[in-house]
Amino acid sequence: MLALAEIPYIGPLLAFATSRFGLPIVVAGGIILYYEGVPLGPVRDIPYVGPALSGIVDGRVDREYAAGGKAEAALWQEKLRLAAIAQAAETKTRQADIDAAAQEYIDKQNSDADRIAELVRAQKDEDNVPPDPTKPAVCRPGGISTGVSTRLDAVGR
Repeated sequence: MLALAEIPYIGPLLAFATSRFGLPIVVAGGIILYYEGVPLGPVRDIPYVGPALSGIVDGRVDREYAAGGKAEAALWQEKLRLAAIAQAAETKTRQADIDAAAQEYIDKQNSDADRIAELVRAQKDEDNVPPDPTKPAVCRPGGISTGVSTRLDAVGR
């Protein structure tokens, strides 16, 4: 200790730190340094150096703040994961509803095609019936000829 006391500026500093007034200040400074750490400021943002220094000189408050940030991030990731699962289930349900509606539409189209074909056959049968001699001759109502009707069926109604 004697060798340190002979160094300029260190000797008087050690004398003050071990004095009656200096010891409480050193203890209070140590407690504050333990809890608050060394303020790094923008040095924290330097790649590789900032994280290494913050790991060494961060205080308890900074460590708790970082741990709280990690816990909050984990909580949000879990909420996002659950929301994604719920959205996937809702999407699957909606897709099933869409598929059911599409199948119903296709079935209706198929049944409509059968019904239209049946109506066309009935119309042709009615057109081929010989005229009734007891009824007076009247003009036939205008309609779509069979050839045009067949070509329209190929295109779709």
